[in-house]
Amino acid sequence: MSALDRHSSAIVAERPAAISEALRGLARAFANRRQLDHLRDLSDRGLADIGLMRLDLDFARRAPLGVDPTRRLASVARERAHS
Repeated sequence: MSALDRHSSAIVAERPAAISEALRGLARAFANRRQLDHLRDLSDRGLADIGLMRLDLDFARRAPLGVDPTRRLASVARERAHS
């Protein structure tokens, strides 16, 4: 078996794992998008207690479908806490 054959075999073996990981990430993003709806139920004061504003929820909701909106919210809350 040549080095090229071994390299090709390794790529093919890694592909299912990469696809599986991508699908898990996509499922996690969709689940967290549903959780975003629960945050909408909080009062403005409740959102402020966790470092967010209602506008932040709209910002996170506008993220592309495959992007986890909770990552955007965490980033906004961190930036606000350091300001």
